[in-house]
Parts: sequence; structure tokens; C-alpha cells
Amino acid sequence: MSSATLDPAAVTLDAETIREMEPALLRYARHRVGREDVARDVVQETWVAAFGGISSFAGRSSLKTWLVSILRRKIVDMHRRSRPQVSFEEHHTPPSDLRRERLDDEAALELVHAELDALPRREREAVELVDVHGVDRDEAADRMGVSRGALRVMLHRGRARLRAKLEDASFEL
Repeated sequence: MSSATLDPAAVTLDAETIREMEPALLRYARHRVGREDVARDVVQETWVAAFGGISSFAGRSSLKTWLVSILRRKIVDMHRRSRPQVSFEEHHTPPSDLRRERLDDEAALELVHAELDALPRREREAVELVDVHGVDRDEAADRMGVSRGALRVMLHRGRARLRAKLEDASFEL
């Protein structure tokens, strides 16, 4: 199964598709959560969600992109569930700006997603491959048909543009 945009009616989540997609999903999850066992669990949850929601796959993106978006949401959900809960009685000082920080993080992510589309095509492709999809740099350079040095420059420029947009919007980095 190719990672190109597909006809949604032709998409099936069979053993071959899982074998093809799972290594990339595991790489992405490991990079984001830092632990092999947790990465495997969150990828497993991703497959369960994908099987349950395959009928909603519209084919506007590649199957891999769709699966990574599910995986990203599963990782966010996992982090939310793991936050310690403190009762008001246990916490005698006024609440900190944690709520504001969470809102800022979510707003920053929304801004990054919006600005990602505004990047020059090659910079966007480099940032998406490496930072969004978790593809290692050698593979990303091969896919883009550029040297690793050229990829590094595109990543640097794309990230710098995104960082500038975040700074312009007053997000601390």
C-alpha cells in the first residue's frame, strides 16, 4: 500500500498495510514519548481507532498521514490522562498559570499547523517529513531527492520561519 493519496473506497487495513505502516508509527511514537513500551501501547491504540474509523477516511491525505494524525491525538490524550490531579484542599497557593500555559500550547500548535501550509513547498515538505511524521533525516533526504546538507538547510529555514511566527504571536520558546 503506497503512502500517496488514495481512493478511500480502496483502503483496507490488512496485515500488509500494518506491516508497512507500523515501523514509521513506532518511530514517531518513540520520538514523542521516549519509551518503547509506551510507544507500542499508543501505536496499538492508534490501530484500534483506525479500524473503528476507517469508514471516515476521506482520502484527502495519504493513509500514513491519517494514521499519524490519529497517533498524535492518542499521544496528546495519553499526556492528558497522565497529568497528576490535585484537589483544591491539597493546593493552598493560588493556581498558577498552568491553564493559560495549556491554552498557549494549544494555540501555538494551531498557529504552527496554520503556518506550516504557508511555508515554501520544499521547507514545508522537509519539516513535515522530519518533525511531523518522524522520518529520519537520511530517509527524508532520499524521499525529497536532496542531499542531507540541503535537507538540513530546508529544515533550519522552515523551523526558523515557524519560530518567528510563534515569537510574533508572543509565544515563549
